[in-house]
Amino acid sequence: MARSTVVVKARPRVVRVRPGAGEVCRRLAGGRRVVALVATLLGVGACSGPGSKSWAAEGKRDADGALKVLTTTIEQRTLVRHYTTSGTLRARRSADLVATQPGLVQALLVEEGAKVKEGDVLARLDGRSSSLQAAQAGLQLQNLERELERLEAVQGGAVSKEEIDKQRYLVEEARAALKLSKHQVGLTVVRAPFDGTIVTRHVDVGALAGSTTPLFSIADLHELELELHLPERDAATVKADADVEIELVDGSTFTAKMVRRAPIVDAATGTVKFIARAAEFPPAAAPGAFARAKVLVEAHEGVPSLPRSAMFEIEGKPHVYVLEDGKARRRPIELRMIGTDAIEIGGGVSPGDQVVADGNAGITEGMPLQAAAAEATKPSPEQG
Repeated sequence: MARSTVVVKARPRVVRVRPGAGEVCRRLAGGRRVVALVATLLGVGACSGPGSKSWAAEGKRDADGALKVLTTTIEQRTLVRHYTTSGTLRARRSADLVATQPGLVQALLVEEGAKVKEGDVLARLDGRSSSLQAAQAGLQLQNLERELERLEAVQGGAVSKEEIDKQRYLVEEARAALKLSKHQVGLTVVRAPFDGTIVTRHVDVGALAGSTTPLFSIADLHELELELHLPERDAATVKADADVEIELVDGSTFTAKMVRRAPIVDAATGTVKFIARAAEFPPAAAPGAFARAKVLVEAHEGVPSLPRSAMFEIEGKPHVYVLEDGKARRRPIELRMIGTDAIEIGGGVSPGDQVVADGNAGITEGMPLQAAAAEATKPSPEQG
């Protein structure tokens, strides 16, 4: 008796799992699991400002399954754009002090941290040789002056006028030699060239000082400077006296002003050098300290704007989502300026339109949306 085999195909049972973070899971009855990751990035990461939080109401949905989102509308505000860079603080005036003539260091009169005034004596070199030369020049001058007096006292034309003039020349020459010798003695004393603070002592007593060996480093710490390099495009819009917000590693901040701009563009980097200066700063600010700087590059007053987080890009073109009849509608927008925290709108959205405040919240065209009751945090009118 022939036996037949009957194959019964059981219909797989699909268990739906609520999507989360772009992951859709389906578990088949046979025990196999398919995980599809559908994380699609729309726009660039820079669309959300530093520290910005999601405006998507944490993915909450209402009873009908509509995603609750925070919305915003076009507002007239002052829009600003900053350029952020970093650098190292330096003193406005600083100098390495060297001996103008070789000599052994005989005495050091100040130490690191000492505050000095212009002309204060900082160190003395061995000046015995220079002093002896000055003394010798003085004696020679005295002898020549006495001889000149003798010649001028001779009566009756025994001495010619040419001989007297020659002696006068020798006296003037000796006077110049004495003056030079005294100057050489003065060079054995190292003085402060300006009011400031001794930041480094480079030598010890007994060391041989010369024109290539620094004795001290001095700096005027009353004003600090920061050298900044801005891209050529941004440099063109920076005002000559623009404010610069500076932040130190400990979190303290202060404000400096642009005081100088290089007249050329660095061809190697495509940047322009600026110098910002500050007369008031926190204790942590010191020459050599690392600092971050935020430069005001551009400001537009009273312009229609939206939060920067509302914008996303498709094929390089800016878009936003508008809540229309309970659904997400994607709209291209005309972008005039991207500020630090907001964007200037030139068209594509009308006043009163409910714009989704976070365009990167996983929203798609036609998705059911509902405006959340919670109020969104908006940038202040001075920001942008």
